[in-house]
Amino acid sequence: MKNSYWVLRHGRSKANEAGVIVSSLNNGVKVEYALSEAGKQQAVEAGRQLAGELTQRGLAPSSLQIYSSPFSRTVETAELVATELGLPVSSVVKETDLRERYFGTALELQSHDLYAGVWEVDMQDVSQGPAGGGESVKAVSTRLSGLLDRLEEAHEGETILLVAHGDTLSILTTTVKGGELGSHREWGLKTAELSLLVP
Repeated sequence: MKNSYWVLRHGRSKANEAGVIVSSLNNGVKVEYALSEAGKQQAVEAGRQLAGELTQRGLAPSSLQIYSSPFSRTVETAELVATELGLPVSSVVKETDLRERYFGTALELQSHDLYAGVWEVDMQDVSQGPAGGGESVKAVSTRLSGLLDRLEEAHEGETILLVAHGDTLSILTTTVKGGELGSHREWGLKTAELSLLVP
């Protein structure tokens, strides 16, 4: 690839604390599902960590390109990171293709304990999405592959941060590394966990 990519899962959100699934774009952009106070602190700490990582590599933190899912929890995370890096919050680009994997109408706003059943199905059939129009692993992988292609066309020799969600980033990582899509949860990130995807 022509660019270096870091990935960051959003900080702990109010939805995480309530234990509910918020995966539709309509719900995801609502402020009531943004970061919790703990999540805000996690995002600040992630920004500091990334600043250190970039400095160690001889890169100016202010040179970073930041793309974020449009969900409130990811945008808030990205903006807090940007501030830590000395970038204006206006530099954060909202990218719809980084949105959360949609888990379907049957699971929307239901208990996050239901994720486990979805991931079991993922391991059996990457083409089958959750009930009610949910996205399959394969569909999310295709969406993210298209995004990477667009970013590779738009940038060259840059360092790019992608701020997104648990399943979105585990599927992206598996796709980039050529792993088995059904086992994407092996690449799962904790809230506000930073990872170097492509050096």
